[in-house]
Amino acid sequence: MPKAAPQWPLTYLKADQVWQHTKGAGVTVGLVDSGVSPLGDTRDNLLPGADFSLGSDSTGIAHVDTDTDSHGTTMAVLIAGTGAGDGLHGLAPEAKILPVRMQQETGSDPVHIADAIKFAVAQHVKVINMSLGTADTPGMAAAVKQAEAADIVVVAAAGNYGAEHVIIPAAYPGVVAVGAIDETGTRWSGSSYGSQVALAAPGVGIPVEDANGVPKTAKGTSESSAYVTASVALVRAMHPDWTAGQTIRALLATATKAGGATGLQRDNAYGYGIVNPLAALSVGAPVAKDNPLLPGAAPLAASLPVSAPIPAPTTPAPATSGSASSATPAQSSPGHMTTEALKNSTKAAATAKAGLLPSRRDKIFAAAAGAAVLGLLLLLLNGSLKRRALRKNRVWH
Repeated sequence: MPKAAPQWPLTYLKADQVWQHTKGAGVTVGLVDSGVSPLGDTRDNLLPGADFSLGSDSTGIAHVDTDTDSHGTTMAVLIAGTGAGDGLHGLAPEAKILPVRMQQETGSDPVHIADAIKFAVAQHVKVINMSLGTADTPGMAAAVKQAEAADIVVVAAAGNYGAEHVIIPAAYPGVVAVGAIDETGTRWSGSSYGSQVALAAPGVGIPVEDANGVPKTAKGTSESSAYVTASVALVRAMHPDWTAGQTIRALLATATKAGGATGLQRDNAYGYGIVNPLAALSVGAPVAKDNPLLPGAAPLAASLPVSAPIPAPTTPAPATSGSASSATPAQSSPGHMTTEALKNSTKAAATAKAGLLPSRRDKIFAAAAGAAVLGLLLLLLNGSLKRRALRKNRVWH
């Protein structure tokens, strides 16, 4: 049996550096797919799941040789493969997989998928992966909303149509829709695009294995979605107190820009950029906690604090727009200087007032003396002199 090819996406996504921070332990991924075969690379991280491929009452476990399609098994390997079989590692090799089977060999019945989502929600998973397409029905839309309301990150494949057509459920509000790139970071020509695309990830020439453990390579937005799902698991493992919205914000804001976009801009081919789990693990908690992909959410701009405290400058500096850090001593010093200036000003005013008092007393004494003299003159002089003295007194006052 041939061995699996080297996993270029792990190198591209700097997995060795990522794993120095976390490998996804403590996070359960709800994998709504075709089931998962218990291979060497998947067995250790599999949880008892459920099987809704025959209807809402079909709840048998979904990982006992039931994946006749191989799709779910390949997703499990890419998300949380342990390397114990053909040596294939997932990007989050310590995350747990909850397989929820929604189809047999073919078909994507939205009723079965909705039931599978509800089961995953009830098991309190942190992220749901849906590398699939289905019909837009009220039941599907309601199930996705239920997952989002339960603080679960929902990740889905944008589609393999190579056209401006993002499939359901990826097109639903709040869902992290994922497109595919090749080894050069260029969008795969078969990757669907559109305004709903949130991120891109490796999706061409991906080493995987089928349900029988046979190595092969695959391509598609299914594979790229698995890498974004694993990235979500990594962030939520490192920050268990973060909301789903904060997790999404961190991933969108730190994505590697592509397609000519800059800053927090997005485009229809790459979304906000290529997922960068290492960068997402290096930022502080996003200020806004809601899902930025939902209508009415707080804007993504300036939602992240700095990753580490900024040293205080030696001279006063103006506040930087978008920074959530507290004012440095240099930034607060103008206020201190204003207080001292007020104190000095008050003291100076008091001193000036005290300095004016002797002069004012001299004037009062002089006026009193003048009044006495005038009084004597009134006794000696005639009426004309009295009227003149009266006019002087009125001017003085």
